[in-house]
Amino acid sequence: MTASPLPDHCRLLNEPAPQPGSWNMAVDESLLESAVSDQICSLRWYRWDQATISLGYFQQNDGDAQQGPWEGLPRVRRLSGGGAILHHHELTYSFTVPANHPLAKSPPELYVAIHQPLIDVLAAHGLNVEFRGVSFRSASEPFLCFGRGDERDLVYQGQKILGSAQRRRRGAIVQHGSLLLLTSEYAPEFPGLLNLVEQPGRYSEEFLNALTTDFSQAISTALKLPLKSGNLTDEESLRARTLEKEKYSQDSWTSRKKQV
Repeated sequence: MTASPLPDHCRLLNEPAPQPGSWNMAVDESLLESAVSDQICSLRWYRWDQATISLGYFQQNDGDAQQGPWEGLPRVRRLSGGGAILHHHELTYSFTVPANHPLAKSPPELYVAIHQPLIDVLAAHGLNVEFRGVSFRSASEPFLCFGRGDERDLVYQGQKILGSAQRRRRGAIVQHGSLLLLTSEYAPEFPGLLNLVEQPGRYSEEFLNALTTDFSQAISTALKLPLKSGNLTDEESLRARTLEKEKYSQDSWTSRKKQV
């Protein structure tokens, strides 16, 4: 059997407007399928049309988790593991890589490969972000991911401002993560990066667009994969719509107690 050729570029996808959580997660799974079946590498930036909780794949959606300022917010379950994320004033990315790419052979290295260029860009903006460097666990993990700690988290002055999670399928990987830019009123205990540097006024469409452009180019350079702007294919769009309708918008998926 002839080996599949390595991808010679990375497709860059930018959502034109904030979208519901069910669509965001459906697209990420659709892109993972494209990495599996067609060896397509994709980098995607997106936002959320309202404050939304995404539950980790193995996370319970029980009564205790329903309490707190986030009670009543829309919820969606991710393909990836970890704690719940409150998606609000943030920038979210996903990166999919096919099984034949060297980075797919070592999932921990993929975290570093994506996070280090983000560190470099933020440093150029005068924001000295770094890897946490150590992990910590407790007997009862906090419901929200930003209350948990992993060595590959990005922190500013000890505060977590970016966390990522992965899902592997037939050797291909989707990695997605959230860069917290402003504090949400639904989780005031977690300051956003711009709050920490006392520059909340920088949060604007212009700032977000500049940031995604700089991040994309830095990731492309670091991975030695040229970027080619593109859109979802018709097949990917259809698959995402089907996944949204039959899976991510269904309470049977979001609220199930035991994960398989």
